[in-house]
Amino acid sequence: MKGFKWFLFVFLIISILFVAISFFLPSTVKFERKITADASEEIVFNQVNDLKNWKNWSTWALRDTSIFSNLSAYSAKSEGVGATFSWKSDDDELDKGKIKITKSIPFKTVELEMLFGFTEAMSYWNIQPYGKQIEITWGINVNLGFNPFSKWSGMFLEDAFVPDIESGLENLKNYAQEYPIINSGLASKRTNDTLQWFISVRDSVRGKKINTIHTKLLNEVEQHVKSDSNVVVLYPIVVYHYWSDTMIDIEVGILIKDSVFTNSSRVKLNHIPKGNVITATHYGAYERMPETYFSINEWIRKNKVEITGAPWEIYKVDPSVEQNPSKWVTEIYFPIK
Repeated sequence: MKGFKWFLFVFLIISILFVAISFFLPSTVKFERKITADASEEIVFNQVNDLKNWKNWSTWALRDTSIFSNLSAYSAKSEGVGATFSWKSDDDELDKGKIKITKSIPFKTVELEMLFGFTEAMSYWNIQPYGKQIEITWGINVNLGFNPFSKWSGMFLEDAFVPDIESGLENLKNYAQEYPIINSGLASKRTNDTLQWFISVRDSVRGKKINTIHTKLLNEVEQHVKSDSNVVVLYPIVVYHYWSDTMIDIEVGILIKDSVFTNSSRVKLNHIPKGNVITATHYGAYERMPETYFSINEWIRKNKVEITGAPWEIYKVDPSVEQNPSKWVTEIYFPIK
């Protein structure tokens, strides 16, 4: 009996010390690592800012590739503020969790809310010039709250987080440095002094049909053109009235030399109005198009101009005339005030 009382006394003392010492332990812990890379800010930012790109370099992808291949794990918008990614893995270290982008400054900063099991954290990425290179910083702030057990566990979190931060940065560096640089023109302002006529079909689709809608609508326009011998065709054109990962409102057509055309129930005559535009030319495969769009968006942000309508693309050299993707030429336009 005395032994049991002694045990309870010791247990009580240890419990009191356990709780008392926890008051002096931090309620948050921070882990941060940096790395330099011979890469552009645009490429690195795009890899971090689009959660679907994490599969290219994340340490978690090496442990369980299935968590990134599940498209339903991503929000409809996978990049920028509001984008989310959630997972559930059979790997005990990955367990389950969720990431949400809360801040996104092009080519500079991405901030995220992160949930690992029941552990809440804030993560941040900073990208900045470093001589002729760039410096990439990845940090994680873990919120331990005031629970004594959580605060004590914070003393051992470094072994859980830091290896993933370091290997993730190394993987991202290697991926970005090996990423081919595209030779796309810089964004510039231009004034359209003349009307540009085109014939087109406008439609909207959802889901997997997004991947085939361009070809379907262009074929419809081309078939109609064959029945009108007076039409002199130039280049394909696509106008994006609305775009998301799950829905698209699109107008696909062909630029023509003048306004000589007879409308059908589906194929209509339209025109690009006169006015100011921001434009850039993309050279190469379409999968790299976001990089050229980034340059346009950055120009718009720096010069504080107002976009007045839907953007459009003109395909000066496309797969119908050139098999080699590196030789494709696409002009991108945004109308502005």
